[in-house]
Amino acid sequence: MATPAIVAAGHIHLILSHSTDDFYLEIPIAVVRSNSVRPVKYLRFLGWCIIGILGTVKSDRTGVDMVNTALLQDRGTYFYVYDASDDDAALRYAVDPDVIKARSHTSASDSSIRVRAAALKNSLLKRDASCIFTNKPPLFCEGAHIIPFHKGDEWFDLIVTNCPASPDEDTSSLTTVDDVRNGMLLGVEVHIVTEAKQVVVLKTPNFVLDVNDVPPRHPRAPTQNNKYPDGQRYTLQWLHGSAEERAVVPNNSDATFKKHSHTPKPSPMLLHYNYGAAAVKWWGHGKSHLEISNRPTMPRPSVPVPAATGPIRTKRTAAQLEASSLKRATGDAGGSGSLPRDSEAARDEEATDPDEIVLFFWSQNPAALERRKCEAEDQKREEEERASRMEQWRGSLIAV
Repeated sequence: MATPAIVAAGHIHLILSHSTDDFYLEIPIAVVRSNSVRPVKYLRFLGWCIIGILGTVKSDRTGVDMVNTALLQDRGTYFYVYDASDDDAALRYAVDPDVIKARSHTSASDSSIRVRAAALKNSLLKRDASCIFTNKPPLFCEGAHIIPFHKGDEWFDLIVTNCPASPDEDTSSLTTVDDVRNGMLLGVEVHIVTEAKQVVVLKTPNFVLDVNDVPPRHPRAPTQNNKYPDGQRYTLQWLHGSAEERAVVPNNSDATFKKHSHTPKPSPMLLHYNYGAAAVKWWGHGKSHLEISNRPTMPRPSVPVPAATGPIRTKRTAAQLEASSLKRATGDAGGSGSLPRDSEAARDEEATDPDEIVLFFWSQNPAALERRKCEAEDQKREEEERASRMEQWRGSLIAV
């Protein structure tokens, strides 16, 4: 049994892995308190954003659920407990990690990027009359993507098709990173910290949190063209940053949108996904446990999956990936450039993309698994029918 990780002072651990303590968040208590008046519900929200399955928070994995009004203890360890599919069955239909990696970057010319950025900003101006969090005029704003532009449309499609089922949002028409629902008009300084995932946007109400579970919004009078949306909040929240940085962009600033606009607001699903990825980026530990070497039952592709539109990346075969995984698991015994196993694991920990981790978990939520299971069964049935027709054709040739 692994030795429990030591919790730093002023922090708590939220264990996210289903039956082990390998993957967890180490979260500053001060951040939890600044972002929610219901700390236990906030932990539950984080678990749901990352895992994609609704669960509960317990102080003991086999104990009772914590009440929403409970306070967090300094250096406490908490568990996000959820019903997960049988691991082998889930992995059979999970999105392959290499598919995720191969589709995670796209390339484009500078001129193409400028054209698309201008088009996105023009679309956003129909909904966002100014920076939605600071009221800065459009001249000082940029069109910001929730899911970054460089991830590409194929990556974007993976997120949409593997998102947890929601009766409150129709995601079927989300097909491109340049969709207005994947964008926000932001002042330059706000764009900088959102792009770095230092700040994220919390949409309430959601499956876990209500609007009243978030602290009162930072006072800011709307302009004559803007208003706060009725019955819902889009709240900017800091996850990582110095006091000086936070002073530039106040925490718990709520978004305002243009009056009488019929342009759809930012997608709640994409915001939840991004919130989870940011939490993993700043607080995640044990990410290397999710790598290929720790999932031997995961089906591997026989050839690398091509990326969206010609990204610059090294393409590796399944055999090379297996060799690389074995090297990570056993350590490189030869060569002066070899690293100790712990050092290599630490390097893998740093290199693991938090967006990929959240997408991998989302790909195992029940709705996504069922969809891919049906697709796999349909494909198998088509292949069997094709083979049967071929056999009949061969038989007819022999008969002649």
